[in-house]
Amino acid sequence: MSTEEPTDGATPDSAGGAANQSAQGARQVRRRRTPVWVAILAVIGAVALVVGVVAGGYLAFRVTETTVTKDETAASQSPFYAAPATVPPAPGSIIRSQPLEYSVVGGKGYRFVYTSTDSASRPVAVSGRIFLPETPAPSGGRKILAWAHGTVGLGDQCAPSRATSYVELGWLEPALQRGWVVVATDYAGLGMPGPSSYLVGGQEARDVVNSVRAARAFPAADASRDWIVYGASQGGHSALWTAHLAASIAPELNLRAVAAAVPAAELAVTMNEQWDKLVGWVIGADAMVSWQAAYPGRDFESALTSVGRSQAPALTEKCILGSGLQSLVLQQVTGPMFTANPLQNEAWAQTVREETPPPPPKGMPMFLAQGEADTIVLAGSNAVLQNRWCAQGVTMASLWLPKVSHQDTSIVAGSAVVNWALARFAGEPAPNTCALGVPAPITELPVPAGIVGGPTATPAVSAAP
Repeated sequence: MSTEEPTDGATPDSAGGAANQSAQGARQVRRRRTPVWVAILAVIGAVALVVGVVAGGYLAFRVTETTVTKDETAASQSPFYAAPATVPPAPGSIIRSQPLEYSVVGGKGYRFVYTSTDSASRPVAVSGRIFLPETPAPSGGRKILAWAHGTVGLGDQCAPSRATSYVELGWLEPALQRGWVVVATDYAGLGMPGPSSYLVGGQEARDVVNSVRAARAFPAADASRDWIVYGASQGGHSALWTAHLAASIAPELNLRAVAAAVPAAELAVTMNEQWDKLVGWVIGADAMVSWQAAYPGRDFESALTSVGRSQAPALTEKCILGSGLQSLVLQQVTGPMFTANPLQNEAWAQTVREETPPPPPKGMPMFLAQGEADTIVLAGSNAVLQNRWCAQGVTMASLWLPKVSHQDTSIVAGSAVVNWALARFAGEPAPNTCALGVPAPITELPVPAGIVGGPTATPAVSAAP
């Protein structure tokens, strides 16, 4: 981790460099260095997974897991992520910050801890990152792009802000080139002490919104009230819930639009297709542990096999690489984590229904990016979303990307998202591609009967340590 001592309220300085041009498309993505969590998502999403001899597969898993655990443990010991003695009560307050170890083209980054709130409106400490452009702030302040990250694992060591090296994202550099502040929450319970908020829409939204408040309070940010949220995978779920709740959480801010790449939005459709596959282990374990904290009166474990019940807690202590490797072995040796489709279980069905995000508020533009080769959040699930939400009057610009995988979609679509966001900040009329429909050969996946998304309950989760 960082060799620098954490400081409270560190003052940002500027870094040189011109932002990369973002119009080089998918070919450049293949030449970029791939982070390990993206690599394991590619493995998880493979059509065929072969584990040779079980003993050999297990040995390979143990060797890799030993290395991963050693690295993660070192990262988890940073004093920067220790729980503060007190948490300032005002949402968006800066608790501490320090410069990141790596540089980004067109700006400078910091990790920081700020105040968010839990479901009972109590202050909680949440970590994240903020990137400031090198260009002077315009009159009226800089626009803000809030990033909501995808699944990384539930261990504190998995938090994106803990990373000490950087891999190009495809959208961060163009956003800094535009002169925007970029803020990226880790979410409550990831990085800092507290229960997980994985796929708990209300908590995700509060953490995103309060990260924007924190960006406005960050020294030298000079940020305005105007912002746009962009998220991918789990972060797409977060972004869509943020669109739904932002006005009630922070009426002083002006959320102009929402963008989501391969969003985990149609939860029932995805679960119906993936529950008995490797994805069911990786995502199912994280969701169960998180939802148990959010909805303590519901029986989630009864839908699991005995192996699933015994292994799920250990899976959620790992980052996506370790969890994916262990899940690979479990799927091959013992089969699915669930005894049957979890949507047949009352606790799972009810929670899936309540945690499925509703459409954005009337008049809020939306950008949807979907890789057609996605084998995790299947393209047919977001065909359901597009058709349903377009029929409800959502102004949606959709970008369907042939032969693009789950892990590459947010990168390939990054420059298009930034250009679309620039037009929204400028007040231009939002494009609507609903009339074009979902491109062939993508078709809707079956929608399980009786599962209709929308908020009907308030989670009981407390993000307090």
